[in-house]
Amino acid sequence: MAVFLANVGVNASHTARSPLFADGSFALLPIPERMRWRPPMLRLRDLPEIAEHAPESLGRIAVHFDPDFRSPTPTYGDNCRRAARAFALRKAVVGDRIIFLARLHPRAAPAAFYLVGELVVAGILADVKTDPGPGWWDANAHLRRARATGAWDSFWVFRGGAGSGFYRAARPFRRAEVESLFSDPWRWRENRSELQTIGSYTRTIRRLPGAE
Repeated sequence: MAVFLANVGVNASHTARSPLFADGSFALLPIPERMRWRPPMLRLRDLPEIAEHAPESLGRIAVHFDPDFRSPTPTYGDNCRRAARAFALRKAVVGDRIIFLARLHPRAAPAAFYLVGELVVAGILADVKTDPGPGWWDANAHLRRARATGAWDSFWVFRGGAGSGFYRAARPFRRAEVESLFSDPWRWRENRSELQTIGSYTRTIRRLPGAE
């Protein structure tokens, strides 16, 4: 079994922030889409349990809600063929795990990275270049965007099986966790914060060494 680490949700460049609450629970706000909303894409206001944590002015924007653990079939999609950041996922097979990392904002502390959930791969729809028709992938953000725009750009969608979902409480992911998981040393420069270093290294989806 291989384990992949994927950075998801809004980051420092976005207006919205994903809050972390005192009990460890959180709300993961999705990144904005690059185009205007068209059905069947989702708007932030279509996700009321999340929209309440974002500025009201953002309610009408289209968002990329991925991973999606709400529907009966959990999914996660990425441009594994075209986007260098996602190339590692082309080696994923059924039984592998994708662990999700997110930048969260506690109320009384600086932002930090946390592990927020995982998807246990139970199926893969690879290199989607045309509409595959109805199926377990229907609710995924990549399918929604492609059906709205007609742009089928060889994206992949991963179906989640038992054990997939968000964690009840976010799990800190800081330098200590990095150094316990990765055998290749990361450069912790004095002129960059721990948050910046982790964000930089995890822009690309990474396979955890030794996870078999």
